[in-house]
Amino acid sequence: MQEALNDLEGSEILSREQAALLRRIYGRELFSVHWELRLVLYGGILILTTGLGLLVAKHFASIGHLTLIAAIALGCVGCFAYCLRRGGGFSPESLTTPDAAYDYVLLLGCLLLGTLQGYLELRYQVLAQYWNWWLLASALIYLLCAHYFDNRLVLSLALSTLGAWLGVKTSQLGAGLWDGTLRDSALFFGALVIAAGAIQTRLGWKRHFLPVHLHLGVNVLLSALVAGVGSRAGGSAYLAGLLLTGSGSAFYALRERSFAFLLYAVLYGMSASQPSCSISVTGAVKGSYSTFWSARRRC
Repeated sequence: MQEALNDLEGSEILSREQAALLRRIYGRELFSVHWELRLVLYGGILILTTGLGLLVAKHFASIGHLTLIAAIALGCVGCFAYCLRRGGGFSPESLTTPDAAYDYVLLLGCLLLGTLQGYLELRYQVLAQYWNWWLLASALIYLLCAHYFDNRLVLSLALSTLGAWLGVKTSQLGAGLWDGTLRDSALFFGALVIAAGAIQTRLGWKRHFLPVHLHLGVNVLLSALVAGVGSRAGGSAYLAGLLLTGSGSAFYALRERSFAFLLYAVLYGMSASQPSCSISVTGAVKGSYSTFWSARRRC
């Protein structure tokens, strides 16, 4: 490596400063803590919002309703004001993040908004038995924020909230856990999420959002199909759907060189197999990993 850097510097392909920087990186004098910092920020946001929720639940009477509402609202407005000031506005293409805290301040603002909505409904019962519409309103607001501020974290939150709203609406019809009605809703939601991501990509609009759509949509689809394989009515249809979806996930994994989608296909396929199957999940994952990287080397 040192010889290659010397040759590049001698050929004036690299400047002296660039070569010196690369030597420091190669000598492990410099290393990146980018993902560690992002993980710390993400964990801090979750801990902060969890603590706020516990504070609201246990001490709202002593603190005062209006004080709590004003504090949460001010925090939410402050987060969105920061993002509006620092952000570059809407663009169909990927935007450069202004700073390391930008994405997480936006996520905090969205979570504070959800906390405010939940507290208003808990205290004043604004929508009473129709409280689930708060979930739909939250999902739509999160979708707007995700696309305007170009944030995949908030997009994940938006799609998850939309799925929660659909699940609550289905459960109000008397559907039990993973019964036919709820499975059908999950299949519809998973297909809708994947289709929305594919259409956006086709139109050239926020193409980098596609992996978020696919990860969530494929997991929801496969979960619903696995739950339906053992049902008395339509078990064979669910099995056919599972094979088709799993094959599509594996094909996408090989085409895009994304091991996660191959892992989904293997794990959900194994979970739907008979308990007497002699192949362990661990062995299957190891075998699929070897197959994936062999195919990648051939590409």
